[in-house]
Order: sequence, then C-alpha cells, then structure tokens
Amino acid sequence: MKPPFYLTILLTMTAIFLSSMTVAGEAPEQRGSSELKSELTSAARGNDTHTNMAGSNPLIPVARFYQAVGHYPVWVDAHGLRPQGESLFAAIGKSDDDGLESDDYLPPFLREAWRDSVAFLDTIPLNDPKRCLQFDVALTDGVLRYARHLSRGRVTPQSLSPQWLARRSVSTRDIPAELARAVSEGRLKAYIESLHPNGQAYRGLRKALRQYLQIKRSGGWPAIAPGPTLQRGDKGFRVETLTHRLKITDDWSPDIPEDPSEYDEIVEAAVKRFQRRHGLRADGRVGQRTRTELNIPVEQRITRLQLNMERWRWYPDSLGDRYLMVNIPAFELSVVEGDARIDSMRAIVGRKRRQTPILSGRMTYLELNPFWNIPRKIAHRDILPKAVSDPTYLTRQGIRVFDSWDEQARELDPTGITWENLSASYFPYRLRQDPSEVNALGRVKFMFPNPQSVYIHDTPGKSLFNRQQRSLSSGCVRLETPLVLAQYLLREQGWDRTRLETAIAKEQRQTVVLDNPIPVHLVYFTAWVEANGRVNFREDIYERDRRLQFALRTPESDLVFCRNNNAQEDDLLARFTTPKAAPLSIAEDSWRVDAATIEPTGEVTGDPMTGL
Repeated sequence: MKPPFYLTILLTMTAIFLSSMTVAGEAPEQRGSSELKSELTSAARGNDTHTNMAGSNPLIPVARFYQAVGHYPVWVDAHGLRPQGESLFAAIGKSDDDGLESDDYLPPFLREAWRDSVAFLDTIPLNDPKRCLQFDVALTDGVLRYARHLSRGRVTPQSLSPQWLARRSVSTRDIPAELARAVSEGRLKAYIESLHPNGQAYRGLRKALRQYLQIKRSGGWPAIAPGPTLQRGDKGFRVETLTHRLKITDDWSPDIPEDPSEYDEIVEAAVKRFQRRHGLRADGRVGQRTRTELNIPVEQRITRLQLNMERWRWYPDSLGDRYLMVNIPAFELSVVEGDARIDSMRAIVGRKRRQTPILSGRMTYLELNPFWNIPRKIAHRDILPKAVSDPTYLTRQGIRVFDSWDEQARELDPTGITWENLSASYFPYRLRQDPSEVNALGRVKFMFPNPQSVYIHDTPGKSLFNRQQRSLSSGCVRLETPLVLAQYLLREQGWDRTRLETAIAKEQRQTVVLDNPIPVHLVYFTAWVEANGRVNFREDIYERDRRLQFALRTPESDLVFCRNNNAQEDDLLARFTTPKAAPLSIAEDSWRVDAATIEPTGEVTGDPMTGL
C-alpha cells in the first residue's frame, strides 16, 4: 500500500537535506538570505522579468512574505524540513479533501517524483544553498496560492461570465502577512483552517465531499444492470444490487430490509428518498431515469461537490440575516432567516437559450395586477406569429397595441394593422397585456431592480409546476404560490391573505412598497446539503458545471527550480507553466459557443422593466 503522499515527501526530503545540505559548514539561510532579498526586492518593485501575460506579478506576494520573515528560508534548514514545513506538507496533502488538487500547490519536480516514486536526489540536485532557497521559495509560492484559492476560489466568476452580477466575497485579508505571522507563531494548521468559507452551505458540502471520497476509496458503488422497471414486489439479483447501492449513500431509513433481494416497502421508501435527493419524481420505482442517476460513478459526484464548493468561495459567508434565494437548477425559491430555510416553493426558470442570470439584488416593491409590457423580441418572435394566424388572439389575451413606447403613446385597433407586414426588423408597436386571469405575469410581480431587468412573478400556467424539469421561461422566475411569498413580505404592513385577495379581485394595478426591503439572490448550485445532512444533486441545465470544470483545468504558473532549457542556470526564481490533467472529453471551445448563443434576458434596447 502506498503511503500518503505528504508522508512520502516528508521522509524523502528529510533524507535529502540530511545528506546534502552541508556547504562550507554554513546553513543555506545564512548564505542565501542576501541573494533572496535582492531577487525578491526587485520582484516586488516590478522591475524583473517574472511578470505574467495578464500583467500581474506572482512574485510580489512571495516577496512580501519573505520581507515579513526577514528574507530567510522558513520551511527547510540544514537538517531537513522544519516543523512548519511538515505542517505545510500535511495541509497541502489534505487539499483534495477540501475540493482542491494537491498537485496545484507542489513544485512540479515533487509531483512527478512522488507519483513515479523517483528518488529526489536523482531528479533535483540540492547540494548547494541556492537550490535549497529555490525549493523554499517554490513551497512558499505554493502555499500562498493554496491560501488564496481556499479563501477566494481558484477561478473568478467574471471570467466565466461577464454578466455574473451576484454579491461577491470582499477580500480584506493580507495573506502574505497573515501567513508570515502564522508561521512565526507556530499555528500554520489553524491559519489554513481559518481560510475556509464559514457558511453552513460550504461546510455541508465539505463534509459531504469527505464522505464521497471515502466511498471512492472503498470501491465506489455497483451499477444496476439494464432491465425492466424495478418496483415493489420484484425479487432477484438486480434488487439485491439496488439495496446495496442505496445503503452506500445512506438512503435507508432506520429500517433495513430482511431480504436484500426483495423489493419491499422499505426498499421503495429508500428509492423515493434517493429520487427526492436527485430532483426526480418520487414514485418509488426504478425506471430508466432513476437507474441512470443511480449508476453515475462516484467520481462524477465528487467532481460536482468540488465545483459547488468552488462556487461558494465566491460568495461572502453571509448573504443577509434574511433573504430570498432562487436556486436555478433546483427550480426552487427559498425563504431564509438566519441559517434556516423557513419556506420554499416551486419555481420556473429560464430555458437554456434564455437563461436566468446569476445576480444579487434588493426587492423593494411588488405590484398587484401588473401590466406586462411585452419585450420587442418576444413580441415579434412569439406574439406576432399568433396574431397573424388568429386575428382575435390579441383581443382574447387582453393585449393592447400602442404606436410607440412613449408615455403618451396612442392606442391602436389591432384589427386595423396588417400583421403580415411586420418582422423582427420592422415592429414599431408596443404591446401591453392588461391585468386578467390570462396575464403572463399572473396577479403579482416582485421587483428587485437589476441590470438584467429580471423579476419574480406569478403565472397563469400552474400546470407546468407538475413537471420535474422546469427551465421554461424567458429568463424571469415564475412562482407556483406567489401569494404565500407576498403575504410573508407584507405581514408586518397590515396585509393578510384576505386583503391581498380583495385587492387582486379589483383587477386594478397597485404598487406596494416594502417597508423592509429584502435581499434576493439568484444562484446556480447543482449540489448542496440540507440541514439534516441529506446531499442533493441536480442536472447541470445550463452546462455551467462543464465550463467551470474546464476553467479549473487551465494551468497556472509555478515558481520552480528550473533545469536544462527552462531557465538560466543562475536564475534563482524561474517560472514555467506545467500542463494540467487531460482535457475534458468535449471540444475545448464548445462552452464558448454555448455562451455566445445565449440570448439577453429582460430589458431589450431601452424598454422599461419587462420580461417573462
């Protein structure tokens, strides 16, 4: 059995340093500090050549760290790894448990030597102080990047989507200075732990990741063989495989079936629990869709947990004392107070070509019996064909026609317009749907002004909420029970259910300003953990997991000891880029095509707050 990689490195590096670090009787920190100070001081001023293509200098945080510790090596000495060096390797060795990859934070020669079990002395000569300094600097660079990735994420969300408008975690930490203090005070382990996001959602995912990593180390779970739908009353080896599969992911209630090959009520209850965790219809039967979810390998579940941990690193620890959260892949709006979800309701979100954006806003008012000013694109693309085929369509739907978007626009008779002559390039009219039972916005609209002009609203199409997959709108969020949300928001303003229904029955537009505006967060999480510890997974409906995974595989530059053609032999601080893991099994640029075909949501070329 191969020992943990950090233990292998510890033992090997200790042997290397004990055997090789004797140069004229002086420790490397005594001989190299002046050269290290000279190189790093130059780097901090930005006057060297170690600047990446983006214009930022990765040596500046390294220089600031060594300035704080007096420009001496901190991880190694003449006898091998110091205690803080051992703590560093132990911390990086556990980075896989935290959704990161340990290889990202080790110098390339250590990665290769550990993987191939090659003696480091055969790979890297460490028989002079300069090599030891290079090794120390490479470790410092790695731990600084590790700290930054833990606290803020490895990828910036804006690099995935320029229209990422959610609330961003504010970076106020001085990581080089904090790391220097932690090293000097001997509390590196506690410092690394403090860098993790402190939110309950992140902590739940972190715990779930360790659970699924343990499942992987134990061999994963078995696949259910193809065959007819499994249901209560069935028996056989496929049922026995199913019961074993459900046991591995703790889908059992306290009761365990007496006969694992029999599909009884206990197995049926476990199947329903699994189905609810994965956004499937909980019918207790294992058909094609449920079997597909059961057979997804544990490695893919681990990846999904890691991706969603990365997303939570982008957010602040707190989203507010109370707030509304729409999780797009879950098709659900939650009302949150403190860390508790006090209510939830089913939602409909934008389809793939008209995606609901990720953003944070502040709900300030709502409208009862709202008008719907139909966006130009929806008017010519969706409404125009119906008006052409059915001259009575607009009248039946309560849609009025105006000659412009001006406030003083003149209303026109829709029967006097030759709709066949209109097109996407020529549509000079404004369409407005008045309050009614068929109004596309329903009876209430919740407003949180934002650059995308999306909002939350009612809908007359209640039957659509019976679907499990509900990416059906043009970008805005529809609610199944909007009056429940309205009553919650207005409960301290003298509005109860009766008053709401009375106002709605008048079919007159009414704006109600919230005395206490509430934050709104439209988020995208394909994995999360409930308060009871139940791990949930959902389909990546917008393929954002794929884009994020691709971005995480983009290589970063390392500060390393370079040999041969990588750098000049006398260059103390050389840089090069190491290739990451094999690319995804998709065309590298395919996600860019997907992003390019996404259509804008909400406001269209100057129209007022509109959308569907």
